[in-house]
Amino acid sequence: MTSPELPVSELTSKKIASLGDWRGQTLARMRRLINEAAPGVVEEWKWMGTPVWSLGGIVCTGES
Repeated sequence: MTSPELPVSELTSKKIASLGDWRGQTLARMRRLINEAAPGVVEEWKWMGTPVWSLGGIVCTGES
């Protein structure tokens, strides 16, 4: 897998903004909750544009 040109956090933020409806709001909320619940979680970008959070393995995907 090649590394993205933008930082992963920026790619996820752009995805959230591009959704522009309840899906973007929900993804933003889930992102915030995941980061609060699992300090040290790693945000990744996989499968042609899916945000993924990992901490010793996949915790959650942000499919919309």
